[in-house]
Amino acid sequence: MSRLGHIRTTGRVLVKVRHCDCAAPAHLDVLNGTARPVNALDGGGPIDRRIHRHASAMRVRRVFAARRSLGRPGEMDLYFADDERDRGLDRVLALELSEPSAAIDLCRDLMESPEVEWATPEPLSFAPLDANALVTPMSVLPSVEAIRRPHERVRAFEALTMEPGDRQIIVACVDTGVALDHDEFAGRIYGGIDTVDLGLGSIGDDVELVGDSRGRDFCARDETGHGSHVAGIMCARGLFVPKGLAGLSSLAPVRALAAARGPDGQVVGIGGTLDIDAAIKAAGDMGARVLNLSFGTSENELFEGAPGVHRDSIDYVLSLGAVPVAAMGNSGREEVYYPAALPGVIAVGAIEEDGRRSDFSTMGDHISISAPGDEIISVGLEGYRASTGTSHAAPFVSATVALMLARSNRAGVALTATDCREILQDTARPGHPNEPTSAIGAGQLDAAAALTRTNSVIADRKGG
Repeated sequence: MSRLGHIRTTGRVLVKVRHCDCAAPAHLDVLNGTARPVNALDGGGPIDRRIHRHASAMRVRRVFAARRSLGRPGEMDLYFADDERDRGLDRVLALELSEPSAAIDLCRDLMESPEVEWATPEPLSFAPLDANALVTPMSVLPSVEAIRRPHERVRAFEALTMEPGDRQIIVACVDTGVALDHDEFAGRIYGGIDTVDLGLGSIGDDVELVGDSRGRDFCARDETGHGSHVAGIMCARGLFVPKGLAGLSSLAPVRALAAARGPDGQVVGIGGTLDIDAAIKAAGDMGARVLNLSFGTSENELFEGAPGVHRDSIDYVLSLGAVPVAAMGNSGREEVYYPAALPGVIAVGAIEEDGRRSDFSTMGDHISISAPGDEIISVGLEGYRASTGTSHAAPFVSATVALMLARSNRAGVALTATDCREILQDTARPGHPNEPTSAIGAGQLDAAAALTRTNSVIADRKGG
């Protein structure tokens, strides 16, 4: 794994071909040990010949598993449905090269091939945990008022009084996993999956993978605390921190990012596009109605000519009726950050109590709405911790969407991701008058008002 030019990459190459008769297995089957990657993409044809100009050998797997084969070991590359084939999901492949340093030159070559739709060195996504673990004993923990304040700002307690949620609404936390044994999640977890397969060692010269980074299991156990913190905002039982805003919704922990230690010693989440895309699709196929995506990749880190990262997997879950919600990023600059910038995604920034943008919150015209993101108290690997970032603003919105879907489903009315975004934006509380919409979107989330508007939408569509 290395930095190739300005691109931080795993060294693998992702490619979408126009036709694929390849016998490559699905990534999930490689992870569970029931299949091995193959060493040719088109049987020695024109694509293979281009590849071998740059690498003496390769291993090939499919990025996505077929919906009808999910959970059938050794067969997850089979039985793609017509809608999956129409989207070309069976034609997205990951190449592991014998010479990873050749990735950029290979992609340039592949992009000139009429047999290739796109090719890119596999970019990395990051989920920084800008936090300090809260220490025990209880006497040194923050006051109840400080813990409750972010939830009060979005009127979470009023929203949960209006709508308790529904266990049939599954919220996928696509992240670094969840502290599965934490008391705050007892009885709340639905299934779960681990798609991480980054290998071992370092990423470039300054980031070292630690812990479970090779797959071989489907246990979505958190090793950084990032995913646990995010999940707690949505689905905590409320033993010490406030009850999760998603109410009775079920939590699906989807581990798509491994743990890595940076030069400052901080452990962060880091994920390859292969692992993340496989996770997003699997979450949708498992029945998740809401996907919280508190990670991302800057457009500046992408290969020229490649599509927005995660576009295929996001388009797919949208087609299933799921609602993806993503963090805007923590650069504090105006930039395009994926998956938040993809069409159909509800992009969430962070906002201060006075309605101003939090200094770290990334800006852009694609931002939908903002929520509290400073010093949020939630679940840690053990106990509780504070964290700051748009990663921790996004789950307030995801949880609100889960309540909206619970209410609409009970009434027999379907809400799309577009419906949910419009309701959230129409009911947001205005931010500071000096803040442009590119900084805070429609303003600050108001969960109770969003539910009230949901009731109106339901009544209008039922004609009552």
